[in-house]
Amino acid sequence: MASASEISSFATQEERIAARRRRAETKLRLQKEEQEGKMTKKIDTAEEVSLGKQQIGNSNAALERIRTETWDELTDIRVRFDESENQRRITEENNRLDRYEALQIEAVTSGRKNAAIEMKWADLLNEDIPQELNEKLEFQKKACQQIIDTKDRRIRDFQQELKTKDEEYIKMLKQQGADITAIIGKMREQYHTMRKNYEQQLEEIEHAFEQERTELLAKNKAEIDALFQKRSQMEETEFLERRQRREEGFQQQIEENRKQFADDFNKCKIALEKGIQELEQHLEKMMSTYLLNKEKLDYNLQVLTERNKEHQAIQSTYKNRLNKLRETLNTLMTRYNTLDQKYKHQNMELTEEYKRLTRQFKDLQEKFRHFETADEKKFREVWEMSEQEVRGLIDKIHSADRLIHEQQLGHEWNMPKQEQLDMELETYSESGTATGKSTAIESAEMGGSVSGKYAATKVKKVLDLIKEETQFLLDLKVREQMTKLPASEQRDVLMIDAIFRYIGVESQEDVDLLVSIFYHGQDEDDESLMVDPDDVLQLLKDFIQEKENLRIQDVAPDKKKNRTRQIGSESEADRKAARRKEERKFWEKQAHVIPDMTLRVWRALESFLKKYYELLQKRSKAIDNAVSLQKQNEELKQLLDQYLGSKVNEELQVPPTHVIRVVSGVEG
Repeated sequence: MASASEISSFATQEERIAARRRRAETKLRLQKEEQEGKMTKKIDTAEEVSLGKQQIGNSNAALERIRTETWDELTDIRVRFDESENQRRITEENNRLDRYEALQIEAVTSGRKNAAIEMKWADLLNEDIPQELNEKLEFQKKACQQIIDTKDRRIRDFQQELKTKDEEYIKMLKQQGADITAIIGKMREQYHTMRKNYEQQLEEIEHAFEQERTELLAKNKAEIDALFQKRSQMEETEFLERRQRREEGFQQQIEENRKQFADDFNKCKIALEKGIQELEQHLEKMMSTYLLNKEKLDYNLQVLTERNKEHQAIQSTYKNRLNKLRETLNTLMTRYNTLDQKYKHQNMELTEEYKRLTRQFKDLQEKFRHFETADEKKFREVWEMSEQEVRGLIDKIHSADRLIHEQQLGHEWNMPKQEQLDMELETYSESGTATGKSTAIESAEMGGSVSGKYAATKVKKVLDLIKEETQFLLDLKVREQMTKLPASEQRDVLMIDAIFRYIGVESQEDVDLLVSIFYHGQDEDDESLMVDPDDVLQLLKDFIQEKENLRIQDVAPDKKKNRTRQIGSESEADRKAARRKEERKFWEKQAHVIPDMTLRVWRALESFLKKYYELLQKRSKAIDNAVSLQKQNEELKQLLDQYLGSKVNEELQVPPTHVIRVVSGVEG
């Protein structure tokens, strides 16, 4: 027999109906077989019992039929949804295959177009005519634009499809909501229908059982009446004999029970008497124990009474003392409240004064930072503007010098050494901006000599190791300045200068102390640095501690704080003065970028060029005069030819031509 879950798992409605019909027929057949199997009972009883069961079977069949009809209405909704879902999945799969095919075609087409474009890029490198190159570039641009348009069109198609999917999803949600509402309505209707039919069938079954009960009562009453009638017809003698025998047996059994109960009573009485004796002995022991405990308790009561009296006396003493202490406490509390109010008032006044001074101090700090930032920005802008202007003038001077050497003097021009020194020298202004000149330490790194007691190579190794291991000390401002500098040497100089400021290196003596700490325990001739990079921070801490110890030793004990502050201010002033001196030297160097020998050559060249210019002017004037005389000569020749060719000469007795011939003959 198929269960309800197996029936609901069938795909079609016809299969579910057929399964339910088979299940109902099987149930009826089993009920019929059960009824036929009870042939041992009476025919009337079987007919009466079969009437109730028949009603139950009919009710079950009717309820199963109603349940099948209502369940079919519920499953129709699911079948319709499954069918629409299958159709949607088939359509979605077809669309997916179409998209995949379109993407494959698009990929192949795009690959071919890209390959064609890539092949044409190589041909563009061989073009020499600008017009053809422009045309091919436009063609390439159009081809690339076509590919991009194709991709954009495909993207729009996918976006439109996504939008359609969203709309379909919303429609599906609405349809599912409607189906769920319909299912709930059907389930509620099925519940009411089944409940109504169950009540009706129960009433019918109850009516059938009541009818069956009535019939059974009638039949049983008839049977009882028949039995009573039969009993009355039986002989009374047999019944009396059986009764007498039963009474004799019961009497004998009573006697046996009386004897047995008497023995049990005697045994129980003896046991109970022994128990009473034991309990009386235990009672005597307990009475003696209770008397002893009573005496102990009386003694304890007397002791506690005496102690209570003593405690009351002590308590009265403590109460008097407590009253005195309370009076003292009240006096102290009054004094405390007075002083507390006074000090609170003073505290509030001092707090307000402190807040006011703090606000003024913060305002002053903000103003100081604002003006400091503005001054620093203006100084940087003026410095950069002046430096750019000077650099432009230097470039112009170098260009003029190169032109003079190459074009006027015909010599090979070399970059002046002064310019190289200017590129190497860097000074730092108060705002931290590099001005273009290197410090003495950078000069040591570039191969120059320093005034310290250690070699430049040792100093360079120590600085390189510190630079690699302490980059985390650099703040954001220094990093931004490093990114603005073009050369790596300038960035290294800025980094070393910032690190020196952080660890407190202010003079050449500090540099020597730092190098001595890093080369501690090594020979003076050994230039290899035997220091682990992990120990750099510890060595820097040792340097700071050693420097602080040296500074404390130089200060007198009674004026330690004032001297320390004075030394710090003097060192800061010395640094500012040294920086100003370097800046002044920088601008002086920028004003003398051309050597004196070159200037003397320029002056000599200028004097000779002036003479050459005067000579050229004279030659120009002489040439102009010669040209003007030549023009006059040509004009006179034209006039003479005109006069000689005139017809008036034929009317003269002595024409000018004869005179010219005679003169030419005489001269010949």
